[in-house]
Parts: sequence; structure tokens; C-alpha cells
Amino acid sequence: MPTIRNSEEGRRLAEARWRKHREREAAAVRLAEAWADDALSLAVLTKAQQRRLIGNLLRQGVEGTLCEVAPSVVLACAEVGIDRAAAERIADLAVLLTATAIEQAGGPEVALPPPETWRATVAWEAIYAQDGRSLVTGRIARESAAEMAEADGG
Repeated sequence: MPTIRNSEEGRRLAEARWRKHREREAAAVRLAEAWADDALSLAVLTKAQQRRLIGNLLRQGVEGTLCEVAPSVVLACAEVGIDRAAAERIADLAVLLTATAIEQAGGPEVALPPPETWRATVAWEAIYAQDGRSLVTGRIARESAAEMAEADGG
């Protein structure tokens, strides 16, 4: 995991991670569509196997998404000035609530990423000081506003 040195790097990294995640999801959808388009492939699968295949593809997509929830929440918390300890608790809760919402909406039951796994993906020293205070409060908003002004010719 690369170290995030500023909010611009954090934004680019987040965009790259989401782009990669969307590409994995699109590949899974293409695979499912290829199976659906190929009558022979579907003919050799029982209905139970088809449901299991689709369920596994959905589960993979959801679990990949859940792995991105907590680090994204931590960055959002740092942006608004929430301390590290609270950000970690909020991120853990966000993952749990997201998984529950997906399941309640009819999605697959998924395995939650262990907290130590997602915590290892965050460059804590780049966004939080030793005392737990955010080092990036407001920086993403300021830099985004500056980018917008630049794009508008201001």
C-alpha cells in the first residue's frame, strides 16, 4: 500500500482503488453475461449451480466493496477533523452497517473484512498525528475547491 503524503495523493489513490474495484465488478458481470448468453454453458448447469454461480459473483463484488468502505470512512473522518480513535470506531461501524443493509436488501451474506486487515491499508502517519489529531482537516475540500476554480478559469 503506497503511503499517502497529501490529500491529492489520497484522492488519486482512492480513485484508482475504486476504478480497480469497478473493473473487477465489470469483469464479473461480463463473465455472468457470457454464461447467460451461452445457452450450452447454462444448459450444463443446474438451476442450483446457476444460483450458486450468481451468488458467488455477487458475494465477491460485495466483499470487495466492503474492503474499501472503512479506509474511505477514515479519510472522510480525517477531513472533518474527527480524531483517529473515533474514526476507527466509525469505520468499523460503517462496514457492519453497510453489510447489514446489503443483506437486508436481498444481497448475499458476506464475510466482513477483519479490522486489522483494513487498518493495514491506511497510511495513518500521513493523515493523523501521534496524538490522534487529524493532519488533513479541510484539506480535501480546499484542494477540490481550488481545482474547481482552476477548471473554471478562476
